[in-house]
Amino acid sequence: MAESVVMEQKRRKTKYAVEPNFTEKKQFRPAGVQETGLAFVGYEVSDDRQTMNQFLHYDQLYTIRHGKNSPFFIGLLEGKIMGTRCPRCGTTWVPIRTHCWSLDCDLVETDWVEMPLTATVHTWTVAGWSGRSSLKRLPIILVYAVIGDSSVAIANELHGVKPWDVEFGMPLKVVFKPKDQRQGVITDFHFEPADGWRPGPMTAEKLRIKELVEPVYEWVKTLK
Repeated sequence: MAESVVMEQKRRKTKYAVEPNFTEKKQFRPAGVQETGLAFVGYEVSDDRQTMNQFLHYDQLYTIRHGKNSPFFIGLLEGKIMGTRCPRCGTTWVPIRTHCWSLDCDLVETDWVEMPLTATVHTWTVAGWSGRSSLKRLPIILVYAVIGDSSVAIANELHGVKPWDVEFGMPLKVVFKPKDQRQGVITDFHFEPADGWRPGPMTAEKLRIKELVEPVYEWVKTLK
């Protein structure tokens, strides 16, 4: 019995990773302000820039520990899209995977790579309704886009184009918010049509989408 107690005490004292030293800290919430809805209110980054925690307020304060995913979110602060690539099969992911899922690669740990700020539309949808905070921004175009040579698509908003002009495979560029406005979250960037892109001719499907979306624009104009 005594031996098992000693073993349990040793197990509890064992550290499997070095505790990060967080030296870069930022708070977005003004003093005295207490949000009642959803809001990111700050983050902290370790001195080796390998670990990031974010603070999310949603009726109470939560800490999001990104762990091995941290370089992706730190990259957003720096205006970069970071992906991961398998050192064996070469498959690339954005959103990232820290280990390769291929059965032949045996969950090998992936390498971090900086991705180009270019993408193509895989698919998309148009939001004609939203929560209160986004009502005046309707209609919102949400695209799933493939960044660079990623094998998967990532979701984000598409700006600078009418909802009925979006097309499969259309080229996009990644556009970041100004550096002082970034929070290390996915909304630090959005997509826009690539320079020089022009929409194709009106089709029956584009006309159908236009007829559905135009009343939303008119309704938004009535909001105070």
